[in-house]
Order: sequence, then C-alpha cells, then structure tokens
Amino acid sequence: MYVLKHKKYLLIVGFIILGGCSFHTINPFPTPDIQPPQAYSITVEDPEFTSPWWEGFDRPVLTNLVEQSLLKNYDIAQSVAILNQSSALARQTGSRSLPQIDLDGDTSTDWEGSEKQRGNTIIGASLSWDLDIWNRIGNAAKADRLEAQARLEDVDTIKLLTSTQIANAYFGAIASHQTIALLKEQLKLDRDLQSLLQLRLNEGVGTNVEVLQQRARVADSETLIPLAESDLQIFENRLDVLTGNMPDATNRVMSDETLKFSDNMPAIGVPAKLLLNRPDLRSARAELVAADADIGAAIADRLPNVTLNGSYAFSDNQNFTGPVGALMGTFVQPLLDWGQRKAEVERNKALYQERLAAYTQLYLEAVEDVESALIREIKQREFLKKLTAQKNILQRTVNATKDRYTSGIDDYLPVIDALTELRAVQRDLITEQLTLINIRIDLFRAIGGPIYDQENNKEMNNNESP
Repeated sequence: MYVLKHKKYLLIVGFIILGGCSFHTINPFPTPDIQPPQAYSITVEDPEFTSPWWEGFDRPVLTNLVEQSLLKNYDIAQSVAILNQSSALARQTGSRSLPQIDLDGDTSTDWEGSEKQRGNTIIGASLSWDLDIWNRIGNAAKADRLEAQARLEDVDTIKLLTSTQIANAYFGAIASHQTIALLKEQLKLDRDLQSLLQLRLNEGVGTNVEVLQQRARVADSETLIPLAESDLQIFENRLDVLTGNMPDATNRVMSDETLKFSDNMPAIGVPAKLLLNRPDLRSARAELVAADADIGAAIADRLPNVTLNGSYAFSDNQNFTGPVGALMGTFVQPLLDWGQRKAEVERNKALYQERLAAYTQLYLEAVEDVESALIREIKQREFLKKLTAQKNILQRTVNATKDRYTSGIDDYLPVIDALTELRAVQRDLITEQLTLINIRIDLFRAIGGPIYDQENNKEMNNNESP
C-alpha cells in the first residue's frame, strides 16, 4: 500500500517557486580590477621555452635534482594532501544535492502477562532529497570545487617555488666551489710570494716588514677558505632537504661546473598572459569565483527550501503484513531570522570584494616581478662587463707594480694594495655572476615557469577555465 500525502499542495508550491525563481549569475572569468598594460617596458623577442624552465640552463645534474624534488619534496606532499582534502570536501558537498537513501529496520516483541504476543517487524529504505530548486547546494558545491581548483594551483605554485629553490642552491654550490678554488689559488700565490720575500730578506735585499706584511696576507687568505667551505655545505644541505633526503655531507654538485649560461631571454609575452601562466594568479582567480558562488548559495538560503521524503518498507505485525510506502514533501520558508541570512549574503559579497582586491594586488606584483627581473638582468650584465674591465685594469696594475718592485723603484706596499683590489674584484665577479643567474631564476618564477613540458600536456601556462 502506498500513501501519498498532500501531493496536490506540493505541486502547487513547486510551481509557485519555479515561477518566481531568480538565480545569482556567477562570472567564471573575472579579471583584475585594473587595466593591464599592452606590453612590458622591455621587449623580449627570443623564442619561447617549451620545455621545463630549468632545462634552459642545460645542466643535467640540475634537471635530475629538480625532478627528484617534484617527486619527493615534503612541502609538495603537504600541498597534495591539502588538495585531496579539498577535493573530498567538494564531493561531500555535491552529494547533498542527490537523493539520500538509508536502510531502516525495527523489531519489537510484546508480552501480556506470561504470554508472548506477536511482534512488530519492519524493514525497508527511507529517502530524503533536498530538491535544491534555488541551486543553494549547487552553488555551495561549485564553490568547494573551485576551492579545490585553487588548491591544485597551489600545488603548482609550490612546485615552481621548489624548483627555483633547487636552482638557487645548485648554482650557489657552484659559486662556492669556484670561490674555494680561487681562494686556494690566491693562497698559493701568497705563500709563493712569502717565500720569495723571505729569500730576498735572507740575501739582504728585502726588509723584515715586507715579510711580515706578506705573512699577514697569507693568514688573511687562509681565514677566507673555511667560510667558503661552510657556504658550500649549507647549499648542499639545502639540496638534500629540497629533494626529500636527510642531509648527509655528500656533495651533489661537481666542482668543475661553471656559472655560465645562455644570454637568450625567455619569451615573456604580454602582461595579461601572466593571468594564465602563473599558478598563484590562477589560484587567486579560482578563489574569487568560489566567493561568487558562495554569494549565490547565501542568496538561495533566504528562499524556500523544498525537501522530498519517502519510505518503502515491509511490515509484519498483528494488524498488517506486507509492503508499506509513504511519500511527502516539506516546504520551509524563512520568515523571521532577524537579518541573519541577509547578513550572510552581505558577508559573502564583502568576501568577494576582498578577494578581488587581493587578485588585483597579486597581479600588480606579478607584473612588477617581471619588470624588475628584466631591468635587473640587463643592468647586472652591464655591471659584470664593467667589473670585468676593472679586473683587467687591476691585473695590469699588479703586473706593473711587481715590475717596479723587482726593479727596485718602489717598495712592496703598492704591490700589496694592487693585489688586494684585484682579489676583491675576482671574488666579486663570482658573486655577481651568481647574482645574474639568480635574477634569471627570478624571471622564470615571475613569468610562471613552465615546469612541465608540452609532450606530457602538463604545461603550467594553460588557459583552462576553473
């Protein structure tokens, strides 16, 4: 036997609701609250890199380290776990719009005095279905899916950051190797000069002051080497941690590596392209659209809610044995909540404005990152050329002062001064070459990679909608 309660009234209410239905429109492609410039102040015309960005340095060891980090880095693992939580929450919210079916059962036995009476047994299924006419659940589920999409973009953001940290540490280790080699070469020269000055003193040509001055230079050169070795080990430890390994004092970067790399600049496109290339901007956009969907859910929560409930069971008792069914609908319209639901709508609208402002600010900073990296690289290259020219001049000065000293024209002090300046510039050249590489790495981070190659269809600079 089936029992249908108030079917006529449920249909009338449904027609009234559908007839007055008004949905909140969600903008799936919001733009920053500012007009993007047509181009950067510096134009780059070189062909675009289609491979992972670190391959532009042509370092197999670097490529291997980055690939290890993408698989084993624990910051990335945390972000993936957060993504999985968000995805599960989105599925959970979305399931609320579907019929919920439960298996119910009940049995009881009665006694009258010492006599057992026939019991009551019922087993069957119950149905509860929020019809979601105003798309309240649908908007909430969409918001959760977009939050999950934002967490997916966060994973790519952390992958990009990790890959740049690997590159910074890798080239930092190379610079440390080169600094250690230069310092050892300078120390050897200082010791050779000390021996020469001691020999001249023994022959009655030089002075004891010159020997003492050179001994001081030898001692100074010796103090610089431990610091450079410490820097090398720090960079190696960083590589271990970024690749998910325990620091083991083993050098992963070979001492014969160089800091040279191609002068070709990566194609940076136009500023608007950053909205698609950079995963942090894609994440911010997804969160912005999620806030828009939450507005729709909050508006729908102020409107009538219709739920369909039903059951179908087999009943066995002293009055009836057989199937029993029931179907009914409930209609709830908020009447007086003292502005609670209205305030929720206003809160979500304010949240949308907050995220729009954050999205715009992040975009401004992204354009700033690219502009700054471009001008820094250009000026850093100019600086390196001038520093190299300075080194060449100082080298000639050292040679000239040595000649005057060996000819007996000057004392040894001009030689020491010239050597001091030359060696400082030689060390600066290594440091500034490392700075140039770090600027290029910053440029790759600023434009958003890519971190995947196109053969696997995993480029970061895609244009998929949320």
